[in-house]
Formats: sequence, C-alpha cells, structure tokens
Amino acid sequence: MEKRGIQYRLADDGDHLTVALEGRLDFAAERQFQELLADLVVSRKRRVTFDLSGLSHIDSVGLGLLYIAREDLGKVNIALALLRPRETVLRMLELTETTKIFAITR
Repeated sequence: MEKRGIQYRLADDGDHLTVALEGRLDFAAERQFQELLADLVVSRKRRVTFDLSGLSHIDSVGLGLLYIAREDLGKVNIALALLRPRETVLRMLELTETTKIFAITR
C-alpha cells in the first residue's frame, strides 16, 4: 500500500534551499505541507526550489498548495521555482496552465 501524503528532504546551499518532495501532493499532505511552508517562510532564504522528481501525484489541492507557497514566500521576498516534475505531474501543471505562473525547470 502506498504511503499517503508527502515526504521531503532539504538541501541547504546558503541563500538557496532545495526541497525534494516525494509521494503525493494531495489532501492527505495538506497539514504536513503547511508546516513545511511555515518553516520555509521564516528561513530567510532568497530562493526555494521544490524538486518534484519524486512526486508521483498532484491533484487540485496540491496545486492550490503550490500557489499558497508562491504567495506566502513572495510576501517575504523568497523566490519559488519548480524542478524536474515527472511526466504525469507535468501534464497536470500544463493542463491547469500552472506552467505559465511558475518558473519550471525540466
């Protein structure tokens, strides 16, 4: 049985933080993601990148969480980028035109 929610690893490179997400970014991950986001907001980094290569699924709640992250981080002048989404995740980002809003490196 697949674990619900997300797991993540942090890689700190001075003023840049990479967050490698794994699992599913959906309703079950909401609380954990919000807690992670609260930590990122106070991190005093200039840039945060979510590495999506380990993300197997994203739904509308997960997309909403990315938009909330962009807004909350932007309020404290932290730039947000997305990195290496899997094909299924990328398809959802494209279908919802999220690719027009976020800086995404494939």
